[in-house]
Amino acid sequence: MNATAEREYARLLSERRPQVINTKRAYAAAMLEIENLIILGEGRSAAETEYYRLLCTLVADYERRVGADRWEKMTPLEALGELMELKDVGQARVADALGDRAAASSILSGRRQISKAQAKKLAGLFKVDAGIFI
Repeated sequence: MNATAEREYARLLSERRPQVINTKRAYAAAMLEIENLIILGEGRSAAETEYYRLLCTLVADYERRVGADRWEKMTPLEALGELMELKDVGQARVADALGDRAAASSILSGRRQISKAQAKKLAGLFKVDAGIFI
């Protein structure tokens, strides 16, 4: 990084004050920041890219400590519920992503399984691998 980028990075660190992630709330906040930085794509500055890398490292550390393999142990419905809580997503937003309010209600109440097509839509909503919903 050049001097200008280093100053911008120092400003980002000073403003956002990243810390080791120890709670679901902090994890969700970091994931939201990561998503926002991903959306910037090519428009992201060198300092923002460095900050993005730092957040990814902090998230990966948290996931290792809490057991990232826990997703594999969850049922698809449990994983959906956990992601909804982590990302503060309500039933209405899930219904919008699925394009079907009745299906969302049936899935969330446990009356219906998540189809492969629905898993792909949910994966897009939560920015995760569709496999956790199947």
